[in-house]
Amino acid sequence: HHHFYRTPKLTTLMAIEKLFTKNSYIFLSLCIGLFSTSSQATTGLPFNSDFETDDLSEWNGGQDGSLSVTNQDAYTGSRSARAVMTPGSTTDNYQDFYFGDHAAVGGTPPTSGIWLKFAFKFESGFDFGGARFHKIAIINYEAPRRRFQIVLNVQPSSGNFYLEHLKWNADGSFGGCCDGLPQNIGSAVGPRIGQWDVIKIYIQSNTPGQSDGIVRLWVNNSLKTEYTNVAIRQDTNFNPNKLILSNYVTTTAADGAQLWDSFYLGDTDPDSNNPAPNAPVLLPD
Repeated sequence: HHHFYRTPKLTTLMAIEKLFTKNSYIFLSLCIGLFSTSSQATTGLPFNSDFETDDLSEWNGGQDGSLSVTNQDAYTGSRSARAVMTPGSTTDNYQDFYFGDHAAVGGTPPTSGIWLKFAFKFESGFDFGGARFHKIAIINYEAPRRRFQIVLNVQPSSGNFYLEHLKWNADGSFGGCCDGLPQNIGSAVGPRIGQWDVIKIYIQSNTPGQSDGIVRLWVNNSLKTEYTNVAIRQDTNFNPNKLILSNYVTTTAADGAQLWDSFYLGDTDPDSNNPAPNAPVLLPD
């Protein structure tokens, strides 16, 4: 005769079971959804931001000296975020979103890759002002300071989108550019000044100590960049845990405005129709 001890989880299960004995498949679905450990969602994801709140409240803060929400232009809905660059002044607008195991969240990190998708536009007449790179968005690996970054830039000399892989040291100092990740599929493309472009980025961390990380970039639904040999976090076990909407430019000659809209950050491809992991399995009674 086995003794039977009720744990809190077991008591919960028994209560649920009583409720749903007639609908056993619902009970099974709940079990699968509540207690499966095969693929947990990353804490804070999916994240969506379309600025329809008319402010930056969907984000966790940052600097917005010349960054605001406009209702004059949008990719979806009626609003977007708009940053203005004025010749003669350095611009450092950014907004942060924390997720996963970021120190401000303390949650579950991604178990595989993450997907970032958003719409982006430089207004007509935009002038990069001779900058080497012009930032658009960044994914940070922080522990607790930034340690690694994948940065989406425009490279004004070529006019093309360009991904950088950067390293930062534990003391906060710059650790160097690990890899340039230029477009390597078909002809390289850049932003269409005066038009919205749709960007999608996939990042899968490398096994610590191995060069098996994956970075992919799509521009307007066309795969333009694919690397499957990137030591994104080198020999560390740090995780991606911060998204930055950024337009930091050191040059004082940049002139014009850039806009962002329709952000998605998640564990699954926003363009895939595949169900999320652990969808309930309906079994006959």
